[in-house]
Amino acid sequence: MSNQEYVPATPEEAAELEALADRFEQGWTLEELRAMPTRGRPLQLGDEPGESITVRILPAQRQQLDELAARRNKSRSAIIREALDRELAIAA
Repeated sequence: MSNQEYVPATPEEAAELEALADRFEQGWTLEELRAMPTRGRPLQLGDEPGESITVRILPAQRQQLDELAARRNKSRSAIIREALDRELAIAA
């Protein structure tokens, strides 16, 4: 485990983490947390399992991506998938 402090990507994520911390302080258990619906990228995308790839981007691009994702209330991955879909449609 890293000694670095986790920094939420968006204000919404920060609020969600704060709410979870409050619940644990009130006596929540890990079993109750595991029973909650999960957020994030689904393992299944459409009819097929999703595939993960790694892409290097500049810090300024990441900042712009995070800002766009926050404005649209979407994940980074959703924004990237939408941009890729548009580019592939143009190239077809």
